[in-house]
Amino acid sequence: MSDDKKGSAWIFWALLVVLGAFGTVLYWNQPARQGAKPPVKPVVPVEPPKTFEGDPKEATDKLLKALNRELEAMDLLKLLEEEVSTKRVSVAGKEILSYTETFRLPRRYSLDQVLGPLHRAARELGAGLSAKPAVSAGEDGNVLNSCEFAYSQEWVPVRLTFVEVRSPRICLILDDAGYQRGEVLRLLYSLKVPVTAAIIPGARYSTALAKEFPSHGVEVMCHMPMEGHEMGAVGEDYPQLLKKGMGSRQVRKLVEAALAGLPNCRGLNNHMGSVASEDPDVVWDICRVLGGQGLYLVDSKTSPRSAMEFVAKKEGVAAAHRDVFLDNVEEGTAVEKQVEELAQRAGRKGQAVGIGHFKVVTLATLAKLVPALKEQGFRFVYASEIVE
Repeated sequence: MSDDKKGSAWIFWALLVVLGAFGTVLYWNQPARQGAKPPVKPVVPVEPPKTFEGDPKEATDKLLKALNRELEAMDLLKLLEEEVSTKRVSVAGKEILSYTETFRLPRRYSLDQVLGPLHRAARELGAGLSAKPAVSAGEDGNVLNSCEFAYSQEWVPVRLTFVEVRSPRICLILDDAGYQRGEVLRLLYSLKVPVTAAIIPGARYSTALAKEFPSHGVEVMCHMPMEGHEMGAVGEDYPQLLKKGMGSRQVRKLVEAALAGLPNCRGLNNHMGSVASEDPDVVWDICRVLGGQGLYLVDSKTSPRSAMEFVAKKEGVAAAHRDVFLDNVEEGTAVEKQVEELAQRAGRKGQAVGIGHFKVVTLATLAKLVPALKEQGFRFVYASEIVE
């Protein structure tokens, strides 16, 4: 080949490399294709009339139901902080109840993002947010946003308080659910703090446990099998297994099938995945499904080169990652040491995610340590509360 031709070929390939790099930068820095959220407009309170005409009890019941429907749609009902309180008031010559409910505010929602749907639902009934939220500090340093919804200036039928948790948060995720009954579940239900259970799709009890867990205060997550380096195997025993290089249609089909078998599912984390989680294309297809269903992602961080959290946030999917594995060593003292590390990280960072497994030693150790951690001021929260 002549020197001129060699020079031309070199220039051609150099241009291809530059254009490819430029295209990659554009790809990763473009606005999220799915799940991008429009700017949130501040909610403008309404000035209710001075008096109310109608049946105040019926109006209160309708308003309370409408607001709770919106809270349920945003998956906030399970974040009720304390028992619903009531107060007797006299309206139009009738003794009725007014209601106060207090909820934790997840990190993925701003106060206005929550108040917008609530205000619109109230307006359809002729009520609305009657004043700007009253902001105060709780005894534990958390921020309380008290919001009044009313038909008139005579009385406040419903007051909702949203707590912005500022105390250190600990998120406990228990992997490999779906195979268990008996003692391990008894220990789980005895914790009496928010826990997120990651269920392997297609296991013997997966669907039944997904239905059962919320009634015991346990959040449901999909524990999606993904190709890993474990013992040189890729986990062929799993009917839904995501592999590096798998086509988009197949990835989405498997993720959708996994989610369909898990009622009440709120998000997804990876089971194994030290190979597949490094493939941005596979992760992007996972996030397309999650974004379409309003679900979150937690990166189990089985690989330091995992693309999961990065891609999720680029695609507008709320995400977080694991900070500490709790029970890689199945011995009580070792688990205690890992829980201590988890608490220290939560104290430094404001929150930390610990992943353990459905093992008796893990649950028994948590049952022993959780009360003391609560006394020290740590707040236990669901995975849905820490993703953003």
